[in-house]
Amino acid sequence: MRFGIRTGIATTAVVVLAAFGLGRASTRPRDTVIGLFGVGGIIVQHGDDAVLWQYLPDTKKWMTIDEAFKRDERDTHILPLPVKAEKIRSMDSWGFLLTTDGEIWQYDLEQNKWNNVGMP
Repeated sequence: MRFGIRTGIATTAVVVLAAFGLGRASTRPRDTVIGLFGVGGIIVQHGDDAVLWQYLPDTKKWMTIDEAFKRDERDTHILPLPVKAEKIRSMDSWGFLLTTDGEIWQYDLEQNKWNNVGMP
């Protein structure tokens, strides 16, 4: 009888620990706001990447920067950004960013791509 109770408790403990561990392993990391740009724009760290979100007051909705341009009938490829989220030091405008390594990137709307423009 004692063997049965101990086995039951041990089994329950293993199942609870396994479930807790599996639950933690499968939990997606939370997105984090790491900066602002322009009026109504935020930079969100999503895993290793940064995503630009624009708030549109007329619809009261958030859209990625590419979705916002598409709404205005412009097909852009701003995302993904040219650097990982942890490398973004500053971005005051959606198309111009400074990295922690001192690189300066500018988005060219005509070529529809990011360019490392170097130092002045």
